[in-house]
Amino acid sequence: MIVGWCTVLSIILWGLVIDRGIVAWLNRRCDQPFRDGTDFLFSGILPALAISGGTATILGAFHGLRWEIILPLVVVSMIWRRRDLVAVLGDLSSFFRKIVAEAKIGNPLPILAALVCIGYCYAWSIEALFPPSVADVWVFHIPLANSIIDHAGFVSPQIDHPFYGNIPLFFNLLFALVMMVSGHWTGAAAMNIAIFFGFLFLLSSCASRWRACGFFVVAALILSTSFFKGSVGEPMTDLARSCFSIAAVLFLWRYLETRRPAELFHCALVLGGAVGGKYTELQMAGLIGLVLMPTLFRGRVSLPLFLSCLCAFFAVAGYWYAKNLIVLGNPIYPFIFGHPGLSDAWMADYMLELGRAFDPANRHFVTNLTTLQGWHDFLHILYNWFLAGKPNAFVALALILAGLAMAFRRIAFLAAMTAAMFVIWYTVMFNHIRWATPAYLLFFSTGFIGASLVRERLDRWLDEQILPRIAPFKKVASSPACMVASPVIISLLAAGLWIAHWYRLGGSDIDPVQTKEFDVALGMISVDKYMESHREAYFMYRYIADHDLRAVFQPFDTANTLLSTAYNDGRDGGWQLPRYVLPAPGSDIDAFIKNNRIAYFIVPPDAGSAFLAERIGEDKIAIANSVIAHMMPRSSLILTDRFGWKLYRFDADRAS
Repeated sequence: MIVGWCTVLSIILWGLVIDRGIVAWLNRRCDQPFRDGTDFLFSGILPALAISGGTATILGAFHGLRWEIILPLVVVSMIWRRRDLVAVLGDLSSFFRKIVAEAKIGNPLPILAALVCIGYCYAWSIEALFPPSVADVWVFHIPLANSIIDHAGFVSPQIDHPFYGNIPLFFNLLFALVMMVSGHWTGAAAMNIAIFFGFLFLLSSCASRWRACGFFVVAALILSTSFFKGSVGEPMTDLARSCFSIAAVLFLWRYLETRRPAELFHCALVLGGAVGGKYTELQMAGLIGLVLMPTLFRGRVSLPLFLSCLCAFFAVAGYWYAKNLIVLGNPIYPFIFGHPGLSDAWMADYMLELGRAFDPANRHFVTNLTTLQGWHDFLHILYNWFLAGKPNAFVALALILAGLAMAFRRIAFLAAMTAAMFVIWYTVMFNHIRWATPAYLLFFSTGFIGASLVRERLDRWLDEQILPRIAPFKKVASSPACMVASPVIISLLAAGLWIAHWYRLGGSDIDPVQTKEFDVALGMISVDKYMESHREAYFMYRYIADHDLRAVFQPFDTANTLLSTAYNDGRDGGWQLPRYVLPAPGSDIDAFIKNNRIAYFIVPPDAGSAFLAERIGEDKIAIANSVIAHMMPRSSLILTDRFGWKLYRFDADRAS
């Protein structure tokens, strides 16, 4: 994990150096090319990753993702832009000096914000050690990144599937850049954590003053929402492309506020990353285009700036669409234009899956907003899925309304974009709540912008009424005695809380079931113990590998062989049959069992659920159940885990 983080920080540093020169050139006619060094560092992380990813895309197109090419390129470019390198390092040094200086004058917020960031980074890094339970990670994202590394670039298809092997791969490419060095999937998780932090820093830097306080508002709104936190440390692309997509909106807002050309250029860069990561973000390109259209028609964006932004966008996103157009005749393969390599039946099933709710229980909702029932269901979904039981969501809504009341023109387009994205999700992509991640992220971001606008209106009152009242407390806080006593008191308090929590969990006899993910970060329980008590199939698949049981019949888990490998440190002993290995209808079951040497089988508690039947197929579930029913009379239960999964030993010679 440490190697992965060092690689991620190196990638960001290189991108920041290149970006600083671009920003200085684009803003050369502005009175203040940079707001300040801190703002550049906070707002530049995602554009830096977009620049690094765009450069890697160009190299990958020519199979140039090799160390003998990358290292000389990085060294030469750093020497060429050495002044920008010194400037970026100077900004970093100045940033840390400001934190110390603020602490000395009695302002603890900057150093507390820094400690919160370090704490979250540590906790997410520990959680990233948990092997993801999402099958897509092991079926697509990690294999795609490994394929890019193995080929030193891009091939068609990237993996052995015509659809998933030809989708846009910008974020898988970023994963690959880290995994080239770390050699482990946790490197991809570190990249995802860095992207999320980059977005949080960008959002907090949108506050005109008190950025440290702004970060705590961001934390209160976003980091208190499990909707986002749960996927930060997983090598999935949904949260990453959402961060890039909403960052494009924020950069556009900053451009409309400041008219600095570099803000629009950054908007194009991160929008290119989002569109280069998933077809769905083409909607964001369309929405941003609609917002910019009046500005373009009025000539407020110069032609050189417009062309620069267009080039930046296509440099990051263009390769994936151009490749598909040339190779497959369809830039957004396999949608709309054609799907060579995929049958009409496969496409029909896929489009049916995309166009309806993933969970059968949600399919009664009407998504046609031309009807009253459609609007009723839409508002019902918005309230129950995104607001109910979430106080921070109501706070964000109140802040949006307050922002609209105090500065309507400055926040109206953000509110309109939020509403439009929720409508698009519900009417077009109402398959799963995760497709609403960009809309929900923009909702909270707009709430923060609303808070910033409200605070701007209150600046004079705060300066005249509040700050003079807290001045005596600041003098006490900045005294030498307090500067020494504060860290000691905080350390003792933290140690006391840790010990109290340790005893509350049971001391030396901690019950793993009662622990949380944060308890792993606190060192109270190991990753393995936590996974065994909280993750379905983990204990079962580890037990099978530790005892070298084979062959295990497990037809109810869509990723059984992949998770078995992931949960056993990458070892693949061939313990389990792939879930699709089933006897043909009407064939001899005894022959199937003998030919596949089945000696064990697993029955999960939801084996008969309608949801599982739909995901695997009712016909396949029926065949699997017939095999298990055939084996059950000659079987004995050898293990049951806390989730109700049962492992049976099959004795072929026992009389039924």
